[in-house]
Amino acid sequence: MLRPERMSKVSVTGSKAVMDDVIEAVHDLHLVHLSDYDGSWEGFDNGDPVEGAEAASEKLVTVRSLENILDVDAADAGPSRIVTEEALEEELEEVRQEANRLDDRRDELAEELREVDEQIGSMAPFATLGMPLHLLSGYDSLEVRVGEGNADAIREALRDAAVVREFEVQEADGVLAAYVYPESNARENVLEDVFVGIDFTTIEVPEAGEGDPSEYIEELRHRKQRLESKLDTVEDELQELRLEVASFLLAAEERLSIDVQKSEAPLQFATTENAFVAEGWIPTDDVDALRATVSETVGDRVDVEELERASYDQHGDPNHTEAVADGGTVSMADEPPTVQDNNEFVSPFESLTQMVGR
Repeated sequence: MLRPERMSKVSVTGSKAVMDDVIEAVHDLHLVHLSDYDGSWEGFDNGDPVEGAEAASEKLVTVRSLENILDVDAADAGPSRIVTEEALEEELEEVRQEANRLDDRRDELAEELREVDEQIGSMAPFATLGMPLHLLSGYDSLEVRVGEGNADAIREALRDAAVVREFEVQEADGVLAAYVYPESNARENVLEDVFVGIDFTTIEVPEAGEGDPSEYIEELRHRKQRLESKLDTVEDELQELRLEVASFLLAAEERLSIDVQKSEAPLQFATTENAFVAEGWIPTDDVDALRATVSETVGDRVDVEELERASYDQHGDPNHTEAVADGGTVSMADEPPTVQDNNEFVSPFESLTQMVGR
């Protein structure tokens, strides 16, 4: 049966003056799963982020936003590259400006297309009716209503209305126009009262000047084609930019993610003005390697202790821990992560399981 690697809880205690060096060394090992300090020790507080953490976080947000704009994913990664601080300042800013410019232009064109589609839709009933637009509004003594409804019911209501002197109703494919001459003593907008309770939905006459609605729709369709062509050009430019900068963005995201992890690591530490304590889980077989690395980096200014070891049940789940003889007091109580020590047959599938956090 496949069993997970045995994990040990370790404590790293030392001078705050070398904390950054320890973080750098331990992070490069890619072995330690940090525990969160819960603030329960008297005199100890959670540490502060390393200087530059906020700037790195902001750049990481920018990079991920650009990846979203350009639709960059892991499949776009080319040859690995080193992203320098200079590139994170200058190249990232150039990419940001160009990507935002194209994205803003894409949004503008998409909004114009939406408006044109709305205009085409609003003009369609008038094209169906076949009446020039200037004949549907602008009268002093004639009231006009255009809409959809029951033409027979409207004619009957107009015939029965004492405030109506003359009227005419034109209809085409469910769209109708009612032309009404009110009596001289009638108040304005008499049709509001006449059409109460009648199946009729008013369609506002668009402010498009004079002319045939069908011709105006044709003009709108030509404009739509021009906008679609411009939008295609912008999409092509975004695609070219994506191919050009995808590798850079993915490499920048990887570096910045590491920078943020390292700079925010002290938030999980217990610290005083002069000292820090960090706890975490590490494969038991690698405890000595951790001690050696820390000692090589900062000498005896930091102490690494193994506090406890995890035991696992028949299913490979941690069921309890056992104290190590020279260990100290465990303060950051948490469950050990699971790390599989797989054979050659299973190892190719590790990349799938590593998508889920330990």
